Amino acid sequence: MIKKVIVISLLFVILTTQAKDAADEQDILAQRGKGVVTQADFAARADKLPADMKLPTIRDRNRVRDLINTLLLRSQLASDAREAGFDKDQMVVDRMKLAAEAELAEAWAQHYVAMQPVADYEALAEEYYLLHADEMMSSPKINVSHILIANEKHSAEEAAALADSISQQLKLDPSKFDELVVAYSEDPSAKSNNGKFTEVKKGDMVKAFEEAAFAMEEGEISGPVMTEYGYHIIRLDAKIAPEKLSFDDVKAQLIEKEHKKHDDRVLQDYLERLTSLDVSMTQEALEKMVKSQFGEDYVEQSQMDSQKQK
Repeated sequence: MIKKVIVISLLFVILTTQAKDAADEQDILAQRGKGVVTQADFAARADKLPADMKLPTIRDRNRVRDLINTLLLRSQLASDAREAGFDKDQMVVDRMKLAAEAELAEAWAQHYVAMQPVADYEALAEEYYLLHADEMMSSPKINVSHILIANEKHSAEEAAALADSISQQLKLDPSKFDELVVAYSEDPSAKSNNGKFTEVKKGDMVKAFEEAAFAMEEGEISGPVMTEYGYHIIRLDAKIAPEKLSFDDVKAQLIEKEHKKHDDRVLQDYLERLTSLDVSMTQEALEKMVKSQFGEDYVEQSQMDSQKQK
């Protein structure tokens, strides 16, 4: 009877351990060598991402891979450290305590802000809109057309010579521009848009193209402009002046801005209350710290120097 009870008990322990190991294995996200990253590990790391970056990051395979690789490497290093007993070193223990304090403080600050009463962000956004009308303007835009001689289809010398030849033809007869787009442009989109781009704002095009196009006058045709894609011959078709944006145009952006300003203000007020408290520190404690960092001789020499100055 006793043997039977022992066998049943052992069987229960084995089954319980196996169930626990299976659950643990299911929680593993990635493993490399002695490094292990669990679902909880990744969730904790993802929680540190800014709110507006979390979803784009998770959707990006390269970013997810980089995060997992970083976590794996840290786990591998930590595993080696523990095997070597390095995690028992007092300075390392103290540094880990500091790291835990920093994480806790950061998480608490975020939680504190999130738990405070919300403001009427839409009303604040509308007030900002009314008080800063001069800022509520659309970006300057242009309509441009271009002919591209792609560098991937020619040698550098051939591309430069062909672009220069087209430029010379346009100097003689600018009215041929649209005709030459059809005949020469190697931009894949030229077949559908005839080389035309409308309502282009700064940041839409590569820098060299953008700088040349925005510096031109309406109707002007540039000489060959080199970019990473090849040589462009640009015609500025129109300049579109900035216009007053409606509140609906900027509402979402302004609400987000006011929300951030409110959160920053709440956090700053909280931190100022904490840092305004008196600091208690004795001269003896200060000297003990200096001695531990720089040695007894440093303190004695500092005291001697201080007495000489008096």
